[in-house]
Amino acid sequence: MSVRTLELNGRTITALEGQTIFAAAWESGVKIPRLCHLGGLSDVGACRLCLVEVEGQKKLQASCLTKVAEDMVVRTDTPRLQAQRKLIIELLLAERNHVCAVCVLNGACELQDLAAELGVDHVRLRPSIRIWRWTSATSALAWIKTAVSSVPAAFACAMKWRARIPGTSPGEAGIPS
Repeated sequence: MSVRTLELNGRTITALEGQTIFAAAWESGVKIPRLCHLGGLSDVGACRLCLVEVEGQKKLQASCLTKVAEDMVVRTDTPRLQAQRKLIIELLLAERNHVCAVCVLNGACELQDLAAELGVDHVRLRPSIRIWRWTSATSALAWIKTAVSSVPAAFACAMKWRARIPGTSPGEAGIPS
């Protein structure tokens, strides 16, 4: 294989033909953030955190999928990239599937590390726990009446659903007719 030279953050580095920008950068000591890059598996560019700016390209390029080319000029840490990465992390955390307080990887998580590095407050984005406080007995009674009044409607709906199944009747499911 032939060798390609490219400029990475102002430094000239060499990479093998067919190698990705991501691999060439990591081999030269430049760490590009990533979440979906796992050793031994093919890259898919799903997390989009490894985006880089390539001179001459309008769009940001996924470094794990973009092959190096001769005389390519690549930047891995610009304000535009930082803003893009911060947005991606915020969107991942806004998904609300990340409850760090009970996670096994709490403290050893790449997502937490990236959030801290980029200044994303991942604690603020976690799901809120609602604590009900009754201001008066009247509001508590109103809530109970609403909950109880919806039970007959749910029961009627269950009976209608069960009756639609051929060969069954509401009584067979333990639902009184």
